[in-house]
Amino acid sequence: MGINLTNFLSSQSKNTKMIDFQDLDHIDGLSISVLSANLYKNDRDDLSMFYFRDGANHASLYTQSKIVSENIKWNLNQKTKKVFSLIVNTRNANAFTGKQGYESIKKLADIVSKNLTEKQKQDEETPKKINPKEILFGCTGTIGEEFPFEKISSQIPNLINKIRYTQNKFIWMKAALGIMTTDTKPKIAMEECFIGSEKVKIYGIAKGSGMIHPNMATTLAYIFTDASLSNDILSKLLKKNIFNTFNAISCMGILVQTTW
Repeated sequence: MGINLTNFLSSQSKNTKMIDFQDLDHIDGLSISVLSANLYKNDRDDLSMFYFRDGANHASLYTQSKIVSENIKWNLNQKTKKVFSLIVNTRNANAFTGKQGYESIKKLADIVSKNLTEKQKQDEETPKKINPKEILFGCTGTIGEEFPFEKISSQIPNLINKIRYTQNKFIWMKAALGIMTTDTKPKIAMEECFIGSEKVKIYGIAKGSGMIHPNMATTLAYIFTDASLSNDILSKLLKKNIFNTFNAISCMGILVQTTW
């Protein structure tokens, strides 16, 4: 799974240099796959999968706006202790798409869960049956356009086929570039620390900055760790730390009001 040069050579990110970023490597239990579903006119990467082969504890915070995208509605409706995959597409925010947008996410969850269940049978000694409610989604891009279900759904088998069980800096960069919209640079970060005597990794990627207000707005950020933490602890840590990190950011003093 090589770097898509189209993402690097775009006008927004042409000055990106690998040496400028931290050396993220492998996190046990996480697999990443990124490709182009031809959501843009060029063939840049625009569809990403984060796959947790054993299932993962999770916590989420979303925009406080009353009008939200259809994928957020789906995510909020899923009351599951573990997730097996996060699918992120760019170019289309799935906002103001109504029933078509929500039904597309519902059908995608069914397709992804069935394909990942088959992959479990191929790769695992004790395969698990993955439920659609154990699939979450992130969508970013233009609002009010019909969600491109056919383009995305047709690439799910290929996306799963490209899953790599070992990550390196290039794969993390590919994922960070793959979720970008109008960003000028990809955003990746890492930290390693100890919980007691156990060393743990905390890795993250994000997109967006100019549209971060109010409270994340259309900014997407995904943080991954190999620390053994319950959903309750993850949720408490996320809520505690969001206020003096993401929610404290102002871009050049300009506050951009959004509604989804």
